Amino acid sequence: MRLHRLLVIFTALPVLAFAAPQPAFSATHVASIRFASRVAPADEYFGRLKMSILGIRNQLRDLDQRLTYSPDRGADVMGTALFVENAIRDWESKYPADPWLARSVYQLTHLYARIHSADGHVKAVSALHWLVSRYRTSPYCTVAQSEVGSALK
Repeated sequence: MRLHRLLVIFTALPVLAFAAPQPAFSATHVASIRFASRVAPADEYFGRLKMSILGIRNQLRDLDQRLTYSPDRGADVMGTALFVENAIRDWESKYPADPWLARSVYQLTHLYARIHSADGHVKAVSALHWLVSRYRTSPYCTVAQSEVGSALK
């Protein structure tokens, strides 16, 4: 009797293996979902310096603070700001529908407007055009237009 039960169990194992539940999504389906994502993942890196979206945000905040405490050091900030712009443009090229892009472009525009030099002026106007052309419906667009307009006068 005991041998009969073992025989039944061993013959049923292959059938159970075929009846095992399959995953709801295949690996290909999951990859296509990830590819179509609107929001950039926090662990992806952009630009020449390979900055994450958190690194971009932190760098913009830090550069703004440096200008707050040393407004005459705009030339020192400009080089790093250009690398941040490069990272934002790379981010935008890979995730053009990311809703956080408008804020970052606004912060970059604000930063360039605070650099009191000819280069700062040119970059502020360029960033403002970028913001207006790509993110016209964003609330950051109207704020930037008034800030940059008053900063450049």
